[in-house]
Amino acid sequence: MLNVGLIGNTKILEPFVMEIKKNAQINIIGKASVGSSEELTGFHYSIPEFNRVELIERADLIIMDNSTPMPFKFMRDIVKKSKHIFCAEYPDLTIDECTELNKLINESRSVVQVTNPYFFSPAIQWANKNIKTPAFIDYSNFENDVTEKKSMYYMLLMLLKLTGISPKKIGAVTFPGYNNSKFTNVRLEFGDASVVNLNFGKLESLKNFKVRIYSDNQFATFNFSKEKYLSDNKTIDFADDCLVNELDTFIQAIEGKIKKTSTLDDYLIAMHVTQKINKKIAQFSIH
Repeated sequence: MLNVGLIGNTKILEPFVMEIKKNAQINIIGKASVGSSEELTGFHYSIPEFNRVELIERADLIIMDNSTPMPFKFMRDIVKKSKHIFCAEYPDLTIDECTELNKLINESRSVVQVTNPYFFSPAIQWANKNIKTPAFIDYSNFENDVTEKKSMYYMLLMLLKLTGISPKKIGAVTFPGYNNSKFTNVRLEFGDASVVNLNFGKLESLKNFKVRIYSDNQFATFNFSKEKYLSDNKTIDFADDCLVNELDTFIQAIEGKIKKTSTLDDYLIAMHVTQKINKKIAQFSIH
């Protein structure tokens, strides 16, 4: 039985709590919550409240968001105690801080997993098992909440098994448009000849999220907005092995049953790539 401590905003952590309660191997021992009284929900009152220091001492693993000040110091203190961390949001760290944390993680043998919702979707799990590389992947996301910084990590970490997240060549450009619209294109070329074409931003006439994948004798299209998933124009029936829960994966990695996935080291690589992409955008964008 693993003891879990929750640290952060109750509204952000509640969906993860619902998933944790399905796992008999996990026991939520307490929380150190952040949030106004208007945000407090039923689960807030059913879980004991602790101060953060005491909660870290009692817990085997911590699930946290980005509400903690000085996240580097906070995460460093947890890792030094050989505790495990699941980041429910992308950690607000610098590249140097993330690099130092990864060194400490390797020494302490802690497992630190970063949320990766696209990667753990049935469609991308199916692609990981069925798409042959090299492949051409066309990603298009113009939903309402798309922002440049937020989207980049979602997109890059989604590619962990399909192409990896260390491209050999990067191109990027942004075009502003009418009524505060914005179109950004990023092109990533990988060592195995795979190409990833990322289109995202804000366009009033286009509000959808699609991924198209072309490879040898294969064509798959995933319409996440309409929840339609096709392979060679036939509806995909996702097998049980495509229905993977990221918290279950985290627990299995802690227990040594599977290889660690979506680690802080992966996040560090994504940070480096995002930095390079942003430099390209600044260099080639139309103003």
